[in-house]
Amino acid sequence: MGNDAWKNKLYFGDILDILREYIPDESVDLIYLDPPFNSKATYNVLFKEKNGTKSVAQIKAFDDTWHWGLESERAYRELVTEGPKKLADLLQALRQFLGSNDMMAYLTMMAIRLVELHRVLKSTGSIYLHCDPTASHYLKILMDSVFGAKNFRNEIVWCYTSGGVPKRDFARKHDIILRYSKTDKFKFNPQYRPYSPGTLERGLTKVKGPKYKLRKEGAIMQDWWADLQKVLSPTAKETLGYPTQKPESLLERIVKVGCAPRAEPPGVLRVEVAIRDGSAEGGAG
Repeated sequence: MGNDAWKNKLYFGDILDILREYIPDESVDLIYLDPPFNSKATYNVLFKEKNGTKSVAQIKAFDDTWHWGLESERAYRELVTEGPKKLADLLQALRQFLGSNDMMAYLTMMAIRLVELHRVLKSTGSIYLHCDPTASHYLKILMDSVFGAKNFRNEIVWCYTSGGVPKRDFARKHDIILRYSKTDKFKFNPQYRPYSPGTLERGLTKVKGPKYKLRKEGAIMQDWWADLQKVLSPTAKETLGYPTQKPESLLERIVKVGCAPRAEPPGVLRVEVAIRDGSAEGGAG
């Protein structure tokens, strides 16, 4: 199936089934996914009436509940017997360490989808896996086993301010975004941020020497992002009611980094989004 046949489409359903049925090998430029874990929530596709109130026509999308059962056991057996050897070895070691519990079910169901995402990603493509401290340490070694440790590019720290402050812990005010490529031929368009007032006042020459000058674009973006805030206000234009919803500005930045400029030829697939946080279910365009 050519790219034009599924361009600008939104798919509703299990991303594993969608990938296997509709998405050809090496056809996707960019992947972003944000799989929640253990938020103990039931996620619905939200519809609003014209007056802004919630509609009674809600569709249940999925439960964020992961338990070891027949489905995860089947996925585990498939990966161990037919999957990449490094991934098979890792999953067996993780099961020995974790046991057949909720976390192991989550990692197994993630692993089988990551294999398919690797298949559909172009050699010039990149994947961004958004996670929190609950499972980020396990997800990184899963990504290493599927995409290769040499293709790890960044651990992006997205910092924000929201919510309360615990009494016996440091406040958790960041997410992790793991960025991997498929090969060393990946696309990367640098992004810039405004210079700080102090830098603008003194310039760079006093600190680094006369050959350094301020760029008109601003300072090159680093691997920690503190300029994008969470979607908090219930009256905000973006708000859909998902507790894990991410701001459009975050996705816009990732797309700008990983996709070619709009001058590319018509019909080139720009982005595949595979997320379950309220921003999208799964789309291509």
